[in-house]
Amino acid sequence: MGGESIMNVVMEKLKELLVLLENFGGFLAEQLEKVFPADPREEKVRHWIQVGTPFLILGVALLLLYCCVSCCCRYCCGRRSRMKMMKAPGRGGDLIPRTVFESDPSGYFRALHADGR
Repeated sequence: MGGESIMNVVMEKLKELLVLLENFGGFLAEQLEKVFPADPREEKVRHWIQVGTPFLILGVALLLLYCCVSCCCRYCCGRRSRMKMMKAPGRGGDLIPRTVFESDPSGYFRALHADGR
C-alpha cells in the first residue's frame, strides 16, 4: 500500500465516523425530546437543577477536601517516605538515603572505614 492509498482509507474511515456521530447526535436529540417534551421542558429542567444542585455542591466540596488533604499529606507527612532509600554497603543491610551515597561515594567509604567496619 502506498501513502496515497493509506490516506484514502483513513479519509473513508473518518467519513464513516462523522456519519456515525451525526446519527448518534440525532438519536440523543430524539431521546431528549421523549424525556423532556417541549411544553413542560422548562419546568422539568428547573426541577432537576433544584434536585441536582445539592449533590453537585457536595461532590465539588468532597473533591476539594480530597485535594487539600492529599496535598497536605504529600508535602507535610510524605517527604521522608518519598526519599529513595538503598541498602548501605558494608553496614549489614541498614537503609540510607540514596542521595547521601550518590553525592559522595568515596566519602561514604572513607567514613565507613574510619568507623572500623
